[in-house]
Amino acid sequence: MTPASPPPSAPTPDREAAADREAAADREAAPDREAARRARVRLMAPAVATAVVQLLGSRVAVLASGADLPHPAFFLPVLLAGPAALLLRRRFPYVTQGIAAVAMIVWLAVTQVSGPVWLSLAVAAVSAAAGSASGRQGARRRATAYCILGATWAVAWLGLPLAGRLFVPWAAVAGSLAWVLVVVAVSEGLRARRAAAADRRRHAEQEALTREQERRRRASDERLAVARELHDVIGHSLSMITVQSGVALELMDARPEVAREALTAIRAASRDALVEVHGVLASLRGEDDDAAQRPPRTPAPSIADLDALLARPRAAGLQVEARTEGDLAGLPVAVDLAAARIVQEALTNVARHAGGAAAARVLLRRTDAALVVVVDDDGPATSHPMPTGGNGVPGMRERAAALGGRLAAGPREGPRDQGGWRVEAELPLTHPTTDVASGEQP
Repeated sequence: MTPASPPPSAPTPDREAAADREAAADREAAPDREAARRARVRLMAPAVATAVVQLLGSRVAVLASGADLPHPAFFLPVLLAGPAALLLRRRFPYVTQGIAAVAMIVWLAVTQVSGPVWLSLAVAAVSAAAGSASGRQGARRRATAYCILGATWAVAWLGLPLAGRLFVPWAAVAGSLAWVLVVVAVSEGLRARRAAAADRRRHAEQEALTREQERRRRASDERLAVARELHDVIGHSLSMITVQSGVALELMDARPEVAREALTAIRAASRDALVEVHGVLASLRGEDDDAAQRPPRTPAPSIADLDALLARPRAAGLQVEARTEGDLAGLPVAVDLAAARIVQEALTNVARHAGGAAAARVLLRRTDAALVVVVDDDGPATSHPMPTGGNGVPGMRERAAALGGRLAAGPREGPRDQGGWRVEAELPLTHPTTDVASGEQP
């Protein structure tokens, strides 16, 4: 009995992982291999085609002239030297032209029959000139290629006849010169075509780079806008909640009715902030594609309803006086929203840094060209941080700058011990980013 062959070993996880890595490497290398194959085809195709034409054409030309066909040991190396040299035309263009020129002159001197033996030299000259770059270096390369072509023509069609090695009529000499000019024209045409294609590629790459930079800029602007919106919503609400919770804790036993009002205000502020945050996140995720056809979950803050805008700060204990100058109806949507957010953030800073019992004054003045927003408070002169700290003041500045306006924040002018802080913004009404055609709030 023959012993039973052992069963094939089952693939192990390590072997499977190695096979997967090899397969992935093969997939990644496949485009490179395909590109290399195409490059070899582009390099060899002209050489092979030239060799076939020169072998067959020269044989036909010799037989048609009535001369004897040279021995294969002579005509095969001579006729194949030029096509073989074409394989080196990209790395050594001048060497390729030299080999093709020598082979052509030797063939003409020995057989005294022209035929298509000049084709290798023409292909080498076209490749050298058409593949040259722009600028002085490319011009020198083209000039060298044309000089080799012209020198070979002079030796073959002028030198050999004068030396008695080739007998051709002057009409044939003129025709050969015409072919030289055709080679030069073809070379220049191909060079111009390649240069135009390279310019189109560079232009397309530049456009793609510009589009990518614009996409990144828009994405960055959108992130900054969402960050500002979230900061305004969360920062304002949390500041009010902090002030109200402090009031509730302090007056829980002494004045429970005031504590109840503070807790009620905390619940309303947290509920409103949660709804607004959900709205911002939903728009950021793109959940509601039909949001434009539905009413918003909560109305956007608007200075047109100034009492509603100031209700939450007043409920937190701030003494807020408001004054308006000019008609605030019909403002551009972007200006209205920015002004409302600036007022909210400024009052939030008052509540956070000057104390819940501080007094603030809000002035809204509309002119023909801009809306001016001024928020003053009477807190201590050193109670506010410098404008470089936090995100509140930079966020307000960004809102104003996005509309082409400006915003200044700092201690009020006057005696040092008088104290107070002022936020003043000027928002143009006719900036390209504002919607001057509509005065309705979203």
